[in-house]
Amino acid sequence: MRNIKATFKLLICTLLTVNYSISKLNAQVAKTQVVQVEATTSGSTISLKWPKETYSGTFDIYARNFGDVNFAKITSVSGSTNTYDDKTGATNKEFLVIKNNGTGADALGYIYAGNKYDAPIKKGGIVLLIDSSYISALSSEIAQLKQDLIATGWQVNAMFVKRTSKPAAVKTKLKNLIESLKLRPKTLYIIGHVPVPYSGYFSTNGDRPPPDGHIEGSGNHTGAWPADCYYGDFEGFWTDYTVDCTTGGSSRFHNIPKDGKFDQSIIPNNIELEIGRVDMFDMDNFSSNDTQMVRDYLNRVHSWRNGDVKFTKHALIDNNFAGLNLASTGYHNLPCFVGIDSVFDNRDYFTEQNKTSYLWSYGCGAGSYNSCNGIGTTPTFAASSGSFSNGFTMLAGSFFGDWDSKNNLLRGALAAGSLASCWGGIPKWYLHHMGLGMNIGYGAKITINNYTEYFNGQFNGSWNGVFIALMGDPSLTMNTVKPPTNLTVSSKNGTIQLNWNKSSEAESYNIYRIDTSNYEITLARTKCGTSSNTTDTFFTDDCNWSSGNYIYGVTSVKLETTGSGTYINQSMLNMGSINHVNQTNAIELNKVTISPNPIANEFSISGLKQGDVIDIELLNNLGQEIAKYKNIKANEIGSLNLSINQLYNGLGFIKVNNGNKSSTIPVVFMNGK
Repeated sequence: MRNIKATFKLLICTLLTVNYSISKLNAQVAKTQVVQVEATTSGSTISLKWPKETYSGTFDIYARNFGDVNFAKITSVSGSTNTYDDKTGATNKEFLVIKNNGTGADALGYIYAGNKYDAPIKKGGIVLLIDSSYISALSSEIAQLKQDLIATGWQVNAMFVKRTSKPAAVKTKLKNLIESLKLRPKTLYIIGHVPVPYSGYFSTNGDRPPPDGHIEGSGNHTGAWPADCYYGDFEGFWTDYTVDCTTGGSSRFHNIPKDGKFDQSIIPNNIELEIGRVDMFDMDNFSSNDTQMVRDYLNRVHSWRNGDVKFTKHALIDNNFAGLNLASTGYHNLPCFVGIDSVFDNRDYFTEQNKTSYLWSYGCGAGSYNSCNGIGTTPTFAASSGSFSNGFTMLAGSFFGDWDSKNNLLRGALAAGSLASCWGGIPKWYLHHMGLGMNIGYGAKITINNYTEYFNGQFNGSWNGVFIALMGDPSLTMNTVKPPTNLTVSSKNGTIQLNWNKSSEAESYNIYRIDTSNYEITLARTKCGTSSNTTDTFFTDDCNWSSGNYIYGVTSVKLETTGSGTYINQSMLNMGSINHVNQTNAIELNKVTISPNPIANEFSISGLKQGDVIDIELLNNLGQEIAKYKNIKANEIGSLNLSINQLYNGLGFIKVNNGNKSSTIPVVFMNGK
């Protein structure tokens, strides 16, 4: 690893955001550059904590809601204080803690903290971009992956491409697929040796030096680098006619006009898609071929999602670059995942993870394509297969960030047992949102797009680099819960009845109706309004009045505690289908009528008896109450007129309750008001 002084001034920088400025982070490295922050919860309070010290300056606290652009300053606390309590009642909020010496920042830390945050079960759209070599060989594993993703809340589409295709042709095919979909996907999962785009002019004479610093005459890691981010950008302008650089030590890096390799060293536009790749091609340090290693990976991830594979919730940092700031990526992220006291920086990377399991690890040192000094080599990963127990890892050092290289170290971690890996520290990676259940692809995307939103590390101009890439499934979250098993769904007496076997990890269960074609996952209801969350292992949906085919799903629910606080974690959906027949209200429906239908502002109910006192419920198409009228009396001819003031528009129901009898009538609401 070389320090290119013209472009790398370790932490001597200006960090800008929309609404605040931090002038000149003092020259510090790794651990001292970071305010390590963790969060705990009590009642409605989120409490932040960082290591206690005697500091002459202040700790400045900023916060923003998820999705906001700006951090707003909340307060400052003295340098001897190491806590802050947020009592706003927020369930999820991102915090920034700055160690301020009065003239600038000595360190900073970010955390996405939560208090019983209920993460949405719907994750968005995902496209599987799959090596066509696996169409037959991995058909069952790919089918299982699709089912698992649907059960995790994703809408899935898949596309196969040949290894011999050109990246530009692959991107055109991908773009056409995306534009044909109802729901525009947010995530791209590349499986196998899908054509690798190359881009860049990394050179002493180019746009930027190579991110690992190996310029001409010092490793010659110059020219174009692998650039999967190309597949996630549909607005940027990627060119192939200006760069002419053949100084790279391998022809892989040579970039000349019109050769199919692109000119850009930094992303020309923020990428739209979260991207991750699982590619075991050219990894002959392992005894299996790439097909078998991808099969092993997909099966391992299935076991992880199903709650059959667990990792101990602690983390290690093995920092062999005492003079550089690369390990600050580990010191920032890992406390958010497991808490400060469960991060150990005095343990050896392979010794520990071959002896016991770690949810997270970080290692850095001088590197080659398949080695990291003080950590190990790709052959070490191969020899550790079967004993290496790691969930997620970040590694940093020269050369192996070039992930398309033979026997690449980052891909070696995946082959040995990790679920995901990245070149963490070149630039700084921001994965801290995973502490509240978000998928790792989100962190990869904000890292690639990051320029000044987060401190980028100021290392060799590596931020926004086209080479930044996630090795692994981008849909993965950090914690899993065992789902319920043996779900049965039946239609009986006009209701839908579900039964299942309990999960050993569930604190309760959620029941959902699922429409995969329209990507609707909605909590089922009982008694037309009561929540479906239950501690029982059975459920009756008595609000589904329309006959037809339905899909139901049940998730295990658990309050998850991490270094970022608490959130509601749900397992994969255990799903079942049913052909439902509803005959319960046939007699009453013949007697009671609604007119007009569709309904605008007024309607009449006929078929009652004089003096009947009834309750009326207006329900949407899921049986959820939108309005209710009590103790309405029928007139002398057994009917009544009712003016309504409701804003629902679409299919729904009117439920008429008369003592212990009821009638439920399908209607169309025309946005009455």
